[in-house]
Amino acid sequence: MIEKQYTIIASTGFARTATLLVRAASKFRSHMFLLYEGKSVDLKNPPKSLIDVMSLGIKPGTHIKIRAEGIDEEQALHVIEDQLGRSGFTKS
Repeated sequence: MIEKQYTIIASTGFARTATLLVRAASKFRSHMFLLYEGKSVDLKNPPKSLIDVMSLGIKPGTHIKIRAEGIDEEQALHVIEDQLGRSGFTKS
């Protein structure tokens, strides 16, 4: 299991980022979770994952964690981190 924390820097536009996260997570065998304020969302369950991520109400200046568990967890977390960075939504 690998877990990494990110600081939210974007003030708007999380729908696109949520879509990128769910799409990226679906490419890997590992289980992928987004954790925010004590809640956990399984990123590998579209379209429910999108709705669940959006319902978290993630705000700028707060922190999220991404957890990867499985055979390709390192590669999965690397791709997710890249997606988050390119979207301009987070900093690690």
